[in-house]
Amino acid sequence: MTNLRCIILLGSLFGLLLQSCVTPKPSEQKTLTIAISKERKTEKKYSLWLQHQNIPFRFIDLSQYTGEDALTALDSCHALLLTGGNDVYPGRYGKESDTLRCGIFDQSRDSLEFAVFDRAVFLNMPVLGICRGMQLINVAQGGTLYIDLPEDFKSGETHRVGNEDWASHEIELIETGFLSTLSKNPNQQVASNHHQGIHQLGGGLKVSAICVADKLVEAIEWDDSQDREFMLAVQWHPEWMDYSDELSGRIAESFLREAIDYQLRNDVKVNGSTH
Repeated sequence: MTNLRCIILLGSLFGLLLQSCVTPKPSEQKTLTIAISKERKTEKKYSLWLQHQNIPFRFIDLSQYTGEDALTALDSCHALLLTGGNDVYPGRYGKESDTLRCGIFDQSRDSLEFAVFDRAVFLNMPVLGICRGMQLINVAQGGTLYIDLPEDFKSGETHRVGNEDWASHEIELIETGFLSTLSKNPNQQVASNHHQGIHQLGGGLKVSAICVADKLVEAIEWDDSQDREFMLAVQWHPEWMDYSDELSGRIAESFLREAIDYQLRNDVKVNGSTH
């Protein structure tokens, strides 16, 4: 009887030891970390928009790194946010002769962000693109852009007033897209400030929202046939909207929830492989 009790006790201890080797303890889990390609210095920061969801995280501003250091920093993160900013250099999508019709561009930033996007895709890391971020993802997937919407698409004032001022316009969520699961209302008002947009859609992508006024692509995600993790990119600026805006809040929350899932999956892999 004594020997049987010893065997049972030893079996229980072995089971607990095995479980501790596979499942990371809370103290062993890294803080949820979001990579932001380039954070704003003043108002309407992307990080503040995300923080409004009350999900604790820290963020890394990848624009403070160069080359391999940026990729190394990304490897310690759980999601990537590609933010708005300068035009993508048109030579990236076969329109180098049109550089004079572009705004300011930064080829160093382009190189870094194309590299970190490729790395995030390789890692199956969740990705969210905003404005320039959506355009960069489309180009990375072999797509092209309208160089200047006022001239090429005859609808510039819909998306930006003058050269700098913000516009507000209506979009329609495509029924088969991820965004349509975030709101019962397929028509939404958004804040935008851009003079370029998607012309030819990149490979492996599908459209999940369009502008009501001119049918310009307003959101993209992976095509259903792509066996990849979460990727959503929008042409408007959800971080510029009021924090009470339902769709903007749910985009931020969904992105952070996907980051948490990625963290949990990868912490289990890391802890499981080290024992």
